[in-house]
Amino acid sequence: MMTKNIISTANDAKAFTTLLAAAEAAGLTKNLGGDGPYTIFAPTDDAFSRIDKRTLESLLTDAGRADLQRILKHHVVVGKFKAADLVGRDSIETLAGTSLELDAVRGRLLVADSVVETADVDGGNGVVHLIDRVLLPPRQIVPLEVLLENAVNRGAPIFNDGDPQSCAAIYATALDAVALGTGFGLSSGMREDVSSQLAEIERTIDQN
Repeated sequence: MMTKNIISTANDAKAFTTLLAAAEAAGLTKNLGGDGPYTIFAPTDDAFSRIDKRTLESLLTDAGRADLQRILKHHVVVGKFKAADLVGRDSIETLAGTSLELDAVRGRLLVADSVVETADVDGGNGVVHLIDRVLLPPRQIVPLEVLLENAVNRGAPIFNDGDPQSCAAIYATALDAVALGTGFGLSSGMREDVSSQLAEIERTIDQN
């Protein structure tokens, strides 16, 4: 007999087919079925239907797993918070390390851009609140993006001032850092590809 938890509760509700499929694809089912307690702001199937189908399909692939995990964790709070516990709070921190704004208007609990349609569904190891939208976490800035943006911001004005060689040197320095560093989320193979491309560019420049 399955022990009652928020995963089995969602399964019994028959309104979270997409959410459960997403949790399975993200590898979160086992964790959320553990001791907890957790509070889940659970988007219904109707809520997921508002998302572009192609976007949703890409999130359910292996390549989209990291983004999917972050989105789902943005809906989960450690601890058991019933609606009465949330009213009067300005925000609450999620398992993704993000924050959800809270408000109460005309007797309805608002969670970020969503409305709680049904509150306080007991899940054994936590509580589930049904919401009418999928909540997207703030865009995550990665170190590689910061590095390349800084390089472009420095190099583009120099190029526009008529000094393409100095601009190229700035870009080459940034790419060297990517090729040599391990903190930019690239595999060793990808870093080797960057090094090879840089070497090829240098050979082309020398030949000219």
